[in-house]
Parts: sequence; structure tokens; C-alpha cells
Amino acid sequence: MHAATIARALPGDGAPLCIAGGDGTLNEVINGLQPGAHPIGILPLGTGNDFARVLGIRSMRNTFDALMRGNTTSVDAVCADVVDEEENPISRRFINALGIGFDAAVAVDVSRRRFGSGILPYLLAVFRVLWKYRSVPSTTVLQNRELTESLFLACIGNGTTSGGGFRLTPKAQVNDGLLDLCHVRQIGVGRVLQVLPRALKGTHILAREVTYHQGAHLDIHLDYPLPVHVDGEILTHQARRVVATCKPGAYSVYVP
Repeated sequence: MHAATIARALPGDGAPLCIAGGDGTLNEVINGLQPGAHPIGILPLGTGNDFARVLGIRSMRNTFDALMRGNTTSVDAVCADVVDEEENPISRRFINALGIGFDAAVAVDVSRRRFGSGILPYLLAVFRVLWKYRSVPSTTVLQNRELTESLFLACIGNGTTSGGGFRLTPKAQVNDGLLDLCHVRQIGVGRVLQVLPRALKGTHILAREVTYHQGAHLDIHLDYPLPVHVDGEILTHQARRVVATCKPGAYSVYVP
């Protein structure tokens, strides 16, 4: 969290702040930066660069051009409150996506190996993790609706993509004041291999194992602990409850 420490020490004078890295670096910065203190320019030098991609930023040139024009847009952020196996509370803001279960287990594997960029390291991690991962019983409450099912993975998206290009929450918009939830219940290895390619285009949400919802607030209870990532960074390996709340228009970002 060194980037958060640096951001926290900034004078808050409204000067443009450029971040060289990916979703994880951006996550650290927004956890040290007060909303509205500085407009953010993203230089996409991370592994996945999912949030930059959502904003149409494909290269540093895109951000430099936006800085020259002063072209910004407001984006939502999300406050995640997590309780782990020892009942310790953990709070963290995120800006692109939070993953629970298989999604986070893949992020754990990628963080340990740091091989390549884009979608390739995530695809390799999927195949390494898939054979040993197991779903757990869970209860999700979203806008007074309760979903009680096994949980293979849950992705809470502010952006549309995670994992270097998987469109797990394809209906998400970064400034609509809503969270998009992609909930996948227990699913076999063979079926995962059938549905996974569809996640590259977002058509996986039509699969029978997938439930998709939108709302400003959600609460997930897990019967057994699972790992959680925020913007690709591991928050905990043993979450038992995850509460997410949207914070509309929290940050200003330079866009092409």
C-alpha cells in the first residue's frame, strides 16, 4: 500500500495525478486519495489494465492526449467491507471489480507468478486452479432479494472486464451509480470449459449456472471462507462476509 501512502500525502490542490501501472496500482492510489482531490490520468502499464480498457485507454498516448485537452469524466467507486474467518473487519475501496471464490483464487495464482501481461497469465492460472477449487454454500442479499445457492464465483463489477479481458459484468457502466453482480453457482470442470470462452464476449450471463443482478448495495454471506480480490489485489484468503456499496461519481479520470 505504498502508493496509498504517497497519495495520502499529496496537497489536494487539484493538480492532475498520473498513475503508471494497472488496476492494482490504481486501487492503492484511490485508497489514499480523497474523492475529488485530484483528477487522475492512467498510464496503463499493469498486467491486465482492465479499468483503463473500459475507459478506452489503450496506450499512454491516449492519456497524454486527454491531459492536453483536459478531457475528464466522473467514475463511481465502491466501498467493500469484509469480515474474515477470525471476524476481523477489512475495509477497502475499489474502482473496477471485486472477485470472490474462483475469480480470486485465479488472482492469487497470477500474483504469485507474475508471468506476461494481458489475458494470458489469467488463462494459465484458470487451468491451474480449476482442478482443485470447490464451491461453497452462500447467501446473497441484493435489493431485498435473497439468493441462497452454492457459490463458485461472484464478481462485483463497476467496470465490464476483469482478469485481463473477461467480460464478467458486461452490462456494467462506470458512472451509473450501480454495481453489477455476476454470480456463478456450483459448476463442473467440463461445464466451466464450455462457459469460460463465452465470458470473453459477455454471453456467459445467459448460462443456466449464472445469475446476474444490478443494485447499489449487496451483501454476501459465505458458509466457508473464500479468497477475495479487489481490482486484482488479494484482500483476504478467508472472507466470510462481503458488503459492497456504490459511491457515485467519486473520482475524476482523464479519458480519450
